[in-house]
Amino acid sequence: MPLLEPDPGALRPARPGTPAPDRVPDRTASGTPRTLREELTGLLGAEKVLWQVSDLVRYATDASPYRFVPQAVVVAEDIDDISAVLSYAHGRQREVVFRAAGTSLNGQAQGEDILVDVRRHWRGVEVLDGGRRVRIRPGTTVFRANAALARHGRVLGPDPASAVACT
Repeated sequence: MPLLEPDPGALRPARPGTPAPDRVPDRTASGTPRTLREELTGLLGAEKVLWQVSDLVRYATDASPYRFVPQAVVVAEDIDDISAVLSYAHGRQREVVFRAAGTSLNGQAQGEDILVDVRRHWRGVEVLDGGRRVRIRPGTTVFRANAALARHGRVLGPDPASAVACT
């Protein structure tokens, strides 16, 4: 049986000179629209608003087969940031999607308007009532939550293979 030789041309777009089918929409090609970027930056500070096209594309996918490019990404640090984003969105009839680990297989960690990252500054487990209840911040991995509960003979279910990453 002869060895198969790779065909480098097989990876190239079928029609040279035309846009790739997975390119970002024209409305997103230059990043977050200026008005939205300026309003969110004024509300939260420049360090909490990701607006460049590379930022938007990075948050456009999760572990699912779907791809939704957000208009802007907010890295919320506290309840005040969340409240400000929700008030802003409500007043302008915009949509907000919260994202933690981005390990979703169903696409719920993506959105096409304002995406709020709650993983970076939202970690922690508070075990209550001897392990019968637990308060978990959204950026906490299932593995970390189960480690805290193990001392009480409890565990969160189900136990996904991605427990070290999913939140």
